[in-house]
Parts: sequence; structure tokens; C-alpha cells
Amino acid sequence: MQERNIIVAMTAVVLIGCAPYEGSYAPGCAAYVGDKIDLNDGRFVWEKFSDQVFVNDDGEVVNQFPGYPMTGTYRIDGKSIHMESDAGAPVQSMYLHQRDKRHYLLTAEQSAELEKSGNYAECALILGVNFAN
Repeated sequence: MQERNIIVAMTAVVLIGCAPYEGSYAPGCAAYVGDKIDLNDGRFVWEKFSDQVFVNDDGEVVNQFPGYPMTGTYRIDGKSIHMESDAGAPVQSMYLHQRDKRHYLLTAEQSAELEKSGNYAECALILGVNFAN
């Protein structure tokens, strides 16, 4: 019985320690081009995707998104997520919002529009969706 209580207590500690905003954010719509951002334990991975493939005159695939995937660290200040890339490249701040049980990761423009109109951008990044790829 005591072992069971310890297991239940340890499980609760692990679950409570998981930040509700952590995970993969992808467009909340079927998108042919866009961003996917993973937040996990103070680190981020920012990927860009597209259904188009560009080739050069030699038939080699051209990297449409130089510098991606981008990795680095992040910190949260209220609703703001401040990111710093491992390469030292400037990274825009993003903004956390929550409606009902959905977590959104918005750009500054999307966040301002939400505050003004009350509406989320059509393809805003949402935690746990899988339309991308």
C-alpha cells in the first residue's frame, strides 16, 4: 500500500512539473507553408515548412529557409516568450494566449489584433495540432 502511495505521489509531481505551454505549436489550419515551433524545458526548435521544392539549374534542391531549423533558448515573461538562437541571430518575441483549453503562440501582430478584435488569426500556431508536414 505504501509503495502505491509513493508511485501516485511521484506521478503527480512529474505531471505538475510539466509546463502547460510546452510542446509543438503548428498552424491551426491546413497550411502549405508555415512555421512549427517546439518549446521544451527552456529550449526551442523553430522549423519552417513548405510543400514546394525549388531546384537550381543543376537540379539540386535549394534550401528555401537558410538558418532553419533554428534552435536556442527561451524565457517567459508574463505572456511574452523571448527567444535567443544558439547562433546569436535575432529572434522575434512571441506571445502565449489561451482560450478554453487551447494554447496559442502568436506573433506581435497577431497578439495585437487579438487584443483589438478578440479574434485569433486564421492559421495561428496552436499547441498540439498536426496539420503541418
